[in-house]
Formats: sequence, structure tokens, C-alpha cells
Amino acid sequence: MTFTKTFLSLLLITTLCVSCISTKSTSTTFWVNSKKTDCNTGAGKTQCLQIHKGHDLNITEWTPFHSSIENFAFELGYLQKIKVKKTSLKTTHTPFDTSSTTYKLVKVLEKKQDPKIILHDIWAATSINRNVIKAKNNTPTLEINLTKMQVFGTDGCNNFTGSIRNLTANTIMFNTLASTRKMCLDMQIPDIYNKALINSVSYKHESLNLFFYDANGRETIHFKKVD
Repeated sequence: MTFTKTFLSLLLITTLCVSCISTKSTSTTFWVNSKKTDCNTGAGKTQCLQIHKGHDLNITEWTPFHSSIENFAFELGYLQKIKVKKTSLKTTHTPFDTSSTTYKLVKVLEKKQDPKIILHDIWAATSINRNVIKAKNNTPTLEINLTKMQVFGTDGCNNFTGSIRNLTANTIMFNTLASTRKMCLDMQIPDIYNKALINSVSYKHESLNLFFYDANGRETIHFKKVD
């Protein structure tokens, strides 16, 4: 008798718990960016995927995606259009730090190399406004970090850092750059380099060369990839 009561009680509890939980599955399609981004989750700072649900990939902003996608393999440098199964879990007892939605890869619909990823490197200036830099020491440099969307470098005298405001397949713009304030004997190259960098709005990549251009299409800086 006691066993029967215990069994019925467990059955009732199980039934009640199941009745508190419901699931709903749908499919959705979106693009996954070629690079991850820094994000904050319940577990602290980590790297998250970035997604875009539109068709135009020539955009400046992607949406951070804080969930994982079962069976999906992220590849740095590649844009992937994927179809996923989205399952929503509704329960009255979902833990605060547990996602109520899960994602599972259905199919990779399209995959292509991101042309912007080639910028993620360190570049040394060889000419400014088509004037060749003859100095061998203290050459201006530019490091582009697409993961953090930041730039670092030296103008030949002072070090600088800043963020990328706009980046597409052929345009690039920077926010105001912060710089150290040393005074060197010859400030000519640092001054024209800084001005050329801020005036640059577009770029072209050819082999190991990177060219920046102003709003009128004039070449501002020619870089070569640093070995």
C-alpha cells in the first residue's frame, strides 16, 4: 500500500512538472560574421558570434549572439549563411543563468571568404600623399584589430590608439585617435601621416599592399604588410 502511494505521488509530481514545461520549435536563417566579438554573459567576459538577419552584407554593425549553436563550426575569416532550428523552452522554474532557447544547425546554405579579414594585420607606411617616406627609422605603422574593432600604431614619433567607426568591403573610417604627446626633432612626417589617416575613408588591398583614399578618391597612404 505504501509503495502504491509513493508511486502515485511520484507520478503526480512528474505529471505536474511536465505540465509546467512546453516547447516550440521554429526555423530561422541568418548570416554569421567572419569574426567573433567581445561580449558579457552570465559567466563573465567571453567571445560571441555575430549575426545579421538581412541580405546585405555590406553593413557596419552586426548583432552579438550570446547563445551557442549545436553542430555549427565557426571559421575565422569566413561568412556563413546558416539555417538553424530554434527551440523555445517555457517553464515556471527556469534558472536565471540558463537560456530558455536553444539553437541547432540544420544546414550551411552559403559560405564565402570575408574580404575584410585581410586587414587584420600590421602595416608599415611607405608613402603619404604619394610622397615616398625615405626615413628608415621610426616608420609610421598601423595595426588593425578587427576582433576589437580597434587600431594601434605610431606616427613616427607618438603612439596612438583608437576605434574603427565604419568598415565595409571598401570603406574604412576611424573615430578620434588618442595619442601620446612627445615632441620629436622632426614632426613633418608624423603631422602629415596623422592628417592623412583621419582623412582616409576608403581602401584597396593588392597582394601585400594596402592603399587608403580620401573622400575625393585621392591616395592618402600606401602601406606594406609587416613580415
